[in-house]
Amino acid sequence: MVYPNPTKDIIIIETRLEIEIELYNMIGKKVIYESNTKRLDLSKLPSGMYNMSILYNGNRYSKKVIKQ
Repeated sequence: MVYPNPTKDIIIIETRLEIEIELYNMIGKKVIYESNTKRLDLSKLPSGMYNMSILYNGNRYSKKVIKQ
């Protein structure tokens, strides 16, 4: 579960797994990479839509995130 979406600052990823998170802007540039975290601080990013990839055990799960 990823919330709140849309967000102003912080995204919470609710999981018990040790995951890696990559966040890409709409032109495909990686803007954030975090490993073994459950929260992502988007406060320094401009408003817009982002693609979040959650990586676990060789699998990639994608989610769109909106920053207000």
